[in-house]
Amino acid sequence: MSEIVIPEPRFVSLYGMYIVGWEVRTSNRDEADPKKAKIPGVWERAREEEIAGQISNAKDPDVLIGAYTRYLSDDQGPYSLIVGAEVTDLDDVPKGMSGITVLAQEYVVFTANGEMPQAVMDGWAAVWKYFSETTALTRAFTTDFEKYDSSKPNEVKIHVAVR
Repeated sequence: MSEIVIPEPRFVSLYGMYIVGWEVRTSNRDEADPKKAKIPGVWERAREEEIAGQISNAKDPDVLIGAYTRYLSDDQGPYSLIVGAEVTDLDDVPKGMSGITVLAQEYVVFTANGEMPQAVMDGWAAVWKYFSETTALTRAFTTDFEKYDSSKPNEVKIHVAVR
């Protein structure tokens, strides 16, 4: 069982960044159906093919990023997931990969510890519960991202953009 740590409602301002990786278009409805789910496959491929090693200008090849972006509307509509790494710029995006600019944004950070992938699923359950119960913060649905540091294999930090 994973342990979920949820911060007190507070803003965490992060500077903008660039992310490069493999992109899939999906929705939470499709992800609930194992026959349509794309997220597990792109993560498996990223780990097997060591995606960070294929990105020449990765800031930290030991940190994988999963960026949820290009939301059509909110968590009920389609969105893109880009699995890759933070990079110094978008000048050298490898063939078959996508690059995005994540603008400076305010986030709430949720940290989940435990066996993967259950910890990340529990982390997102905590995100949905948190935003269904609070009126102080609203999700922005710009770019949210998960950060996985290989030095902490049982931890994920989920950054949720707020306004």
